[in-house]
Amino acid sequence: MPVRFRRKRVLIICVISICTIIYLIKNHSENPANNRDDISNIEIKIKNKPYVDKIVHKTTTATTTTTTQSPFRTVREEIVEIDEKKLRKIDWHDYELIDRENARKGLGEGGTGVEPSVQERNSPEFKRLYGEHGFHAFISNNISLDRSVKDIRHLDCKFKLYLAELSTVSIIIPTHDEHLPTLLRSIHSILNRTPAKLLEEIIIVDDASGKEELKAALDTQVANLTKTRIIRLHKREGLIRTRLAGAREAKGEILIFFDSHIEVNINWLPPLIEPIVLNYKTSVCPFIDIIKWENFAYIAQDDGARGAFDWGMFYKRLPLLTENVQKPTEPFDNPVMAGGLFAISKKWFWELGGYDEGLDVWGGEQYEMSFKIWQCGGRLVDAPCSRVGHIYRQFNPHGGFSFGDYLSRNHKRVAVVWMDEYAEYVYKRNGHMRTVNPGNVKKQLELRKKLECKPFKWFMENVAFDLPRYYPPVPLPPYATGEIRSMNNSLCIDTKHANEHATFGLDLCLRDHQGRSGEQDFELGWRQDIRPKGRELCFDVPQRSKRTSIVLFACHGMRGNQHFVYDINNYHILHVATRLCLDCDLESRQVFMEQCNTKNVYELGEIIGQGAYGCVFKSRNVTTNETVAIKKMTILRTGDGLPTSVIREGALLKRVGKVDNDNLIKLKEVFNEQASVDRQNIYFIFEYVERDLERYLKMHSPLDINRIRNLTQQLLTAVSVLHSHSIFHRDIKPQNILVTNNDILKLADFGLAREYHEHKVFTTVVVTMWYRAPEILLSSSYCTSADMWSVGCILGEMALGRPLFAAKSESRQLRRIILLMGLPNEDEWPQDSPIRREAFENYSQPIITLERLIRFEDSCAFELLRSLLSFKQSLRPTAIRALEHNFFRRTDHTSCTVTWSSADIAEATAAVPNLDAYTDGDFKFNNDDDQKIENIRSRTNSIDAGYYYQSWSSPDDGQHMLTIDSHISSVGGDVPQSPIDIVSWWLDSPQ
Repeated sequence: MPVRFRRKRVLIICVISICTIIYLIKNHSENPANNRDDISNIEIKIKNKPYVDKIVHKTTTATTTTTTQSPFRTVREEIVEIDEKKLRKIDWHDYELIDRENARKGLGEGGTGVEPSVQERNSPEFKRLYGEHGFHAFISNNISLDRSVKDIRHLDCKFKLYLAELSTVSIIIPTHDEHLPTLLRSIHSILNRTPAKLLEEIIIVDDASGKEELKAALDTQVANLTKTRIIRLHKREGLIRTRLAGAREAKGEILIFFDSHIEVNINWLPPLIEPIVLNYKTSVCPFIDIIKWENFAYIAQDDGARGAFDWGMFYKRLPLLTENVQKPTEPFDNPVMAGGLFAISKKWFWELGGYDEGLDVWGGEQYEMSFKIWQCGGRLVDAPCSRVGHIYRQFNPHGGFSFGDYLSRNHKRVAVVWMDEYAEYVYKRNGHMRTVNPGNVKKQLELRKKLECKPFKWFMENVAFDLPRYYPPVPLPPYATGEIRSMNNSLCIDTKHANEHATFGLDLCLRDHQGRSGEQDFELGWRQDIRPKGRELCFDVPQRSKRTSIVLFACHGMRGNQHFVYDINNYHILHVATRLCLDCDLESRQVFMEQCNTKNVYELGEIIGQGAYGCVFKSRNVTTNETVAIKKMTILRTGDGLPTSVIREGALLKRVGKVDNDNLIKLKEVFNEQASVDRQNIYFIFEYVERDLERYLKMHSPLDINRIRNLTQQLLTAVSVLHSHSIFHRDIKPQNILVTNNDILKLADFGLAREYHEHKVFTTVVVTMWYRAPEILLSSSYCTSADMWSVGCILGEMALGRPLFAAKSESRQLRRIILLMGLPNEDEWPQDSPIRREAFENYSQPIITLERLIRFEDSCAFELLRSLLSFKQSLRPTAIRALEHNFFRRTDHTSCTVTWSSADIAEATAAVPNLDAYTDGDFKFNNDDDQKIENIRSRTNSIDAGYYYQSWSSPDDGQHMLTIDSHISSVGGDVPQSPIDIVSWWLDSPQ
């Protein structure tokens, strides 16, 4: 066509389109005839789309006439020339029917779903009908037989014209024990939406149904319907021979085979049969939509695909070719039909020999029909503008056959007759089929020879040319095989040999529990789908919402809803389309898709620590097999977000991590998860250290002086680093001090740690009591020197092999300190302490001196211990000064006056009196001295300039620490200022 002519045609069409649009929007009161005259004399060129290669198309002029039925519709027709014949095309839409259906109201109208009530769902009748039919027939009972459906065709389908002269059709519906209302709705939808002049008949072929309702009741219903009749078979024949029985009785020029649970859509027939009228050797399949078995909602399946097969003889689909996508309303070549719904010329059907009568029941007939259509000179297409809804049952409720393994026999028969050397790939995939007897195939082989059918190689190279790309004849190995096990429990996904559309969950892993049955062996195939090994049902994610269930659906190999990848770095099974990960609920044993969560990388093990704020688990990173420690806290989530204490701990741990000191525990990551409606779990992931100091002392007691020196030096190093970064630990004790197998000490647990700054107040509810400094016990001001007291307690415990000051209450704790250390001087005792010094005046001398209780091989160690346990805060050395002590620096004993031998230490230990023998009656305290003092006034003293100190005002930590005060940002810089989610803050903060 010349370029100029092509441009002219486009211009004319544009003019027509503009005129038509102007006409459509005019007021209804205007004269439609005038508008029609405006465009009736315009000539346009029509180019027809080819249906088969043999048809020669010629372009001729066509007069487009417009009459009006409503201000928004036109009745159009055109004249086309095909093979030198002028053919008229018309608009086959029944607009009056469309208007009536659009006006319908009621359950299920417009193809909407109907949700049963809880009472209905639990009723025996509901369950009985479901068990008998594999879909919710109870719902079908409540939907009108004449219900309307939504027009879900491509928009351009609504403007397509089809040949005015089309052939008559016989619609053949085989049925066996079908639900009567569902069968009748199938018939009504055909009668309502099919042009009467084209419908020759509807033939119901009853395959020896046993249900009473399909006998006299069905006869009565059919008697009141036009063009509908019943053929009854006296014995069960199966789908294939039942269809043949209907085809033999058919009077129409075109045969249409339907299932007994369908609903046709608007204007479904003309686009289905026009290609057949143009070439009788063309067979056509409609687009098959879904009528949901759960609620009878009518929905689109997808935008189309080409039928195919794999070498296990399972029906598959191929993606549309580019040219098919670009022409969404045009019929396109289809290598293999799905089999349930298709149209074929009666002449061509019988030339092909009909169905092979040697095929039993069902299965394989779609391959046999597709192969011989193509190989024997025909063509098979899908018609996108012809749409028919179909119920895909949840399971097949019908049995009753005694034909043995008829599927294998059918497939072997098809392979022997039509697949030539390619049959070997089928046998390799299904080894048992080599020995299957296909029966007598002489008649079929003679038919193939008579029709001069092409070899299967031609089919593979010209029709299914891209099939090997998606379904290779030689199977490729899967990416992964085996069980899918929860990382947090010995539970595995178990599909329990369920049928298509079923959901599944967790069960005990078969590998760990012998004698149990289930289906826990899976493959992540090379097409990146997951399936039970040896089956053609794949994990399918039908929705994009969180916690959506996974269903088993026929594997299609086209990725999409079935596309999974295995993240080997994080052990995530990721669904590509939704970006969700496979997850589970261990309590309910449900399996679903959820937002990918790093916590799933870790496998929780035994509890190795437990405190007031949470538990610590020995855990494993299943990705790297690294052992880690996980601190888990379950907290109440408020409207303001996470509690400030959690935010604070995360912020401090991050600051500690930036220090990068070997004597401070390393935090690897933080994450959270929703535990319940109002609670969530926070996880801190730390490096794992083999034991804490408490266990270490039990293993190695008594410690030699070199180990004591080494561990004390490392502890002081950790404390000095914290203090130099304005961090006050406040809970130094053996359980929070970890020691590796190489004697590397690491200070851990920053749950009570605080950043300190001038004008900030702290609570007395800190430090495990045995390691609590006197000033805290006396409710006085305290500072970082309280950490140094705790270090002194640890040093003494390493030498003694047990805690220095073990008591059951704060008053007894203070008493033990005085019994061992002596009564401090007046200037060392806080003047306004509620616990008065006078109560201890009778015990000005210790019962046993520290020197007698603890004896080191190096007397400098005792000197350091004495300074750390000074009652007065200002006399205790800072961590940095303590590290400069001669205990860590000197090489001989000349600078320290006293040394002790191992024998001296053993003798002294044996002579230690039992401090528990001293009871409360030995001292005079007022009534408040034996419990924690609350609501006392704050007190601030000048303390040695080597320390920062804070005034205590209330034991209620929450009252003073609901938020992190703004001044902290000047110290920490990047600490969050409000109770935000620690996880999001952590990830967004600079590293």
